[in-house]
Amino acid sequence: MLDVIWKSCTGLVLAIAATSALATSEACTPLPGGFEFCPGVTDWAGAEVVPFTNGVAFDLPPYWLEVMEAPDAIAQAASLEAALDALTELLAAQARNEGLDAPETLGREAFSAGEMNAVTLTTRIALPEDEPMVFVSMIAGQGDRRLFVTLDDENEEHADVEQELRRIASFFVLREE
Repeated sequence: MLDVIWKSCTGLVLAIAATSALATSEACTPLPGGFEFCPGVTDWAGAEVVPFTNGVAFDLPPYWLEVMEAPDAIAQAASLEAALDALTELLAAQARNEGLDAPETLGREAFSAGEMNAVTLTTRIALPEDEPMVFVSMIAGQGDRRLFVTLDDENEEHADVEQELRRIASFFVLREE
């Protein structure tokens, strides 16, 4: 009899654990443009979510990930490569407006991220009275829908930040409608 009770309790514990893991893995955060961030049971599932006016940020030290509405020049570009060119121009203009030099381009890359195609731009900007900061921006899309993401960390080498964004790129999915 004790054996039957033990098996029942063990089965119940396993069922609860499986349900909990499934619920965690299915937790997604809605994003601008009809996308979701679905990190599953990775470390990003525990990131602090910080909503802001036109997007949402995820704080997972040492990383800071921002997902925002794509500016018109990016959203309306004819291709992802053209969107990346528009982003390069926008970053240079923003730096000039703030009295800074245009960011240094460290790399550009195209790859597939799940069902989406993606392009990244890695830049370093010299900040007054501070260490230079590396930003890796990603524009991903499927059809005419675009997602605009930046990942930064002032303490990491740009290759590490690029690798992390590439690692999490498949966490971004189109929201089912």
